[in-house]
Parts: sequence; structure tokens; C-alpha cells
Amino acid sequence: MKCPKCKVELTTKYFENIPYGYCPDCKAVWMKFPILTKIAKSLGIKNELLNPAEMESIKVKEDPRICPDCGNVMEKVYFNGVVVDRCSGCNGTMFDNGELVKFYNTFLKKPMPIIENLAFISNAMKAAEQNKKELFMQEIEIQSKEHEYKVISINGFLVLAGLVVLALIYFLIFLLGGFWITPVGVATLIFFAAGFKMLKPQEAMVLTVFGKYVGTLKGAGFHWVNPFARSVTPFIPISLKARTLDNGKQKINDELGNPIEVGIIVVWEVQDTAKAIFNVDDYTQFLSSQSDSALRNIVRMYPYDAPEDSNRQSLRGDSQEISAKLKAEIQKNVKVAGLNIIDAKITHLAYAPEIAVAMLQRQQAAAIIDAKKTIVEGAVSMVEMALNKLSENDIVKLDEAEKAKMVNNLLVTLCSNKEAQPVIKNGLG
Repeated sequence: MKCPKCKVELTTKYFENIPYGYCPDCKAVWMKFPILTKIAKSLGIKNELLNPAEMESIKVKEDPRICPDCGNVMEKVYFNGVVVDRCSGCNGTMFDNGELVKFYNTFLKKPMPIIENLAFISNAMKAAEQNKKELFMQEIEIQSKEHEYKVISINGFLVLAGLVVLALIYFLIFLLGGFWITPVGVATLIFFAAGFKMLKPQEAMVLTVFGKYVGTLKGAGFHWVNPFARSVTPFIPISLKARTLDNGKQKINDELGNPIEVGIIVVWEVQDTAKAIFNVDDYTQFLSSQSDSALRNIVRMYPYDAPEDSNRQSLRGDSQEISAKLKAEIQKNVKVAGLNIIDAKITHLAYAPEIAVAMLQRQQAAAIIDAKKTIVEGAVSMVEMALNKLSENDIVKLDEAEKAKMVNNLLVTLCSNKEAQPVIKNGLG
């Protein structure tokens, strides 16, 4: 294949075993959509990519280029400031030097600096390798931890009935003169009685035998398990109920560096009791610290507020989307602790006290400017309508000086903050 721009033979390179063409002269790259999605995945882009080969073509004052793959004439497509060559025959796209970064900046939250195409692909390959390594290490870490499984238990009332029968047998032996049975019977009954466990609804016990995890006891009722099994939390069973975490207000800088106060409520529950007990030291404290960390990571990605016509997400205007991302971020952080995040919502959002007054003044100034803008636009349209009506109906003929004076008077009257007092001239005296 030859470069359609400089006619130099393209060098075949690979990104995750997918080939693409690279021109060593003009630094352009020729690739198809699958490799674009692979690069997007390595960059952490979750939004669906636009396929340049499926976009509408535009007309430009430039000689058309020939597709290096199938030989068809390529067309220009435009989106968000990027103009690239695409072939509708083989669905390939030609990116001139630097255009590949511009293409992905369309989908990135924080745009990247414009660099050479091959350097950009090299950075994406490094990011992909780093992501794979982190996922692999995370998987090894999680697999090396404990996982919950159910312990074998028997209905406690059946065992209790058996112990009552056994106690009666020991008592009969004692009455028949078998005094030796007393210590044996008492020890036996005490040993078997140690296996009784009682749980209320939405409670669980993590059991160990000589330090080894043997399972989790769940289900409300009266149970009997291995008498050697001991609960890790003997006095307070693990609650499986939905609970609420409120860490109070946090002072965090938003994307623009403005200090703001943010408070969140996290609704959570214990999903894997073994992970919650053995994988972390204190799962409630672990959740609290991870929630603070996730909140800071999310808040730093967005401004407190954004203009309505900017189409930018903000903490104040997109609370539902921010809450969903916050929930996902916390869930990812506490997965190792076996916790399930039911919901995470922002309950308090305000500028920090030290800048609240200044921000309020800025908002008031912006509101005044918007109002004045609307008034001026309306006044200009009314003046234009008045002049057109006077001219169309041939009511009065005004020269340029009289028109300017009339425009001035009307604008002053319509844009004034106070009600104008009319002055009538009758031409007498």
C-alpha cells in the first residue's frame, strides 16, 4: 500500500495484533474502525465512538485521494473540527499527522496535547499494557482472598430434643447407681450445647475452626453447627441490612480549582461476609475512607456549575449522572471488601464560605448581563419594527439625522431602568 498523500510505501505496524499502515514520510496512519475502538478502550473511553467511514462526506477544494487498500476515491468527512479522509469501499480512514489525537479528543473528558500519530499510538499501547497489568494484579489479589460459602448446619430444635433424650438416659443411669456418668454426661451436654447458634432476620455469623474459615451461617432461626466452630464476632453478628454512611461535608476543589463543600450519603450492605471480615481490617472504616477518596476523584473532574448553552456536565446541573458515577467508583473501590453499594447521592453542594460571597456576586452579575442582553435585543427589534412601520405606511419621512435621534430616544426609553416621562411638543412658541 502506498500513502495517498505522498505516494510513499506504507509501513505495516500492529496494535494488539491488528495491523495498520504508517507513512514514514508524512507521518499519516491508515486504519480501520476495529483498531480505533481498541485504542479507545486502552484510553479508558467508554462512550461509543463515531465511525468516520459512516459519516456524511463534505466538499473541499482539494484533489481527492486514492484509497491505499482498495483503490477507490476517498471522501472528506468533518466532525468537531477534525477533517479526515475515509473510504466507503473498505471502511478505512486516513489520519494525517496529528489528526488522530484530535479524533480522540472529541471523546475524552480532558483533551490531550497534539502529538505525532505514531507517538500517540505508542502511548495508547503503554496505557493498554498498564491496564492489563493492573487488571491482572487485581484479579490475583481478589482470588487470593477468602470467599463466602455456606456452612453446614442442623435444625437446633432437633439437636436440642436429642440432647434432652440423652440427658434422661444419663439420669436413669445415675439413678441405677452409675455415679461415674455424672462428669461424662455433663461434659458431653456442654460440648454439644456449644454448637447452638441463634440468628435474627438479616444477620450472619462467620465461623472458624481452630483459626480456619469453615463457612458463614445465614438464615433466621435456631441452628446447630460444629461445636468447635467459633464466630469471629461472637457478641455482635454481622448485619446484612442496608445501612447508611454519612461522612459529613468535605471541602474539595472542583475542576476549575474552586473550593466547594460536598456531602454524600452512601447506602450499602454486606454482600460477602468472608471478604468483609478477612480481606480488610474494619469494613465500615474501609468503606468510609474509600467513599471519601471516590468523592474527591469524581468532584475534581467537573466544575461546580456550567453555562446552560455549553453542554458541559457540572456538579450542580447533572446530579443524577454524577451520583451514578460516584456509585460505580465506590463500588469498584470496595469490591475487595465484599460490600454492595445500593446508592450514592450528593446531599450537600455549595461553595466554600471563603468564596461564597464572591461567587454569589459573579452569579448576580451574570444574571444582570443576561437580562440586559435580552432587553437590548428586544429594544433593537422594537426600534427596527417602528422605523419599518413608519416607512411602509408613509406616515413620516425621516432623514438620517432624525432617524439616529429617534433611535437614540427609543433605546433610552426602552432600556431605561426607570419609567420614562414623555415630553409633548406642539410646535407652539
